[in-house]
Amino acid sequence: MKILKVLVVILILKSTVTHAQYASAISGGVDVGAAFGSNTLAPSIMYHEEIGPNRLPWLRLGLGFRTWGYYGGRANLYTKSVAGTQDFLEYRNTSLNGLSVLAGITLVFGKFDIGVDTDLAAITYGGKRRGFYEKTSANPGTGGAHYETWLATRPTIANALPLLLRRNSGQSEAFVRFRAWRTVGVKVGYTYGRVAYRTTRADGFHVYLDNNQRHVSDVYGLPYVALAFAIGN
Repeated sequence: MKILKVLVVILILKSTVTHAQYASAISGGVDVGAAFGSNTLAPSIMYHEEIGPNRLPWLRLGLGFRTWGYYGGRANLYTKSVAGTQDFLEYRNTSLNGLSVLAGITLVFGKFDIGVDTDLAAITYGGKRRGFYEKTSANPGTGGAHYETWLATRPTIANALPLLLRRNSGQSEAFVRFRAWRTVGVKVGYTYGRVAYRTTRADGFHVYLDNNQRHVSDVYGLPYVALAFAIGN
């Protein structure tokens, strides 16, 4: 386990004692589970490593990777609100897959871990989806030529901080992990995610909605359950 070397170095530099005296051993694990709703499924596999100071044995800081998918039914994805107006594309279904780098913080109480994590950056991919631009106006804007038509879109590819930035896809979660046995436990929580698409080119030109918008997105919140496998100390 090497992805936490930077955190280890920071702890060493801030300490006046040796690493062995100050920082606890790196621990890690793999969580395999899914978030789910009435017409939505978001499976994921997360690899995580944590480290913390011996002075605060209940506090752990972590980094990790998450591979995930999102498969949803009928949905509306929205543009950024401009001057109080907001457009949307209506989809029969949405789907995408991603690989994310994440960071988190965990509080340890006996066999229970209580924590949160969020994607820092992600690469997502998925097939094209057509969204219906349901709009009419006596004074058409930049998207006027595309009112009441189906527009081709695809998921954004490069994503960062989806918890904060609306044009980016990714996930965050709050969870409780119960270490029922030495190497196997159960994890339950709540996944908060964002799905982002953008219009694709037509005849070599960008396709815009009103207010020069190309990106549409929406957030979702789903309960989550997983098996948690411990690795290391």
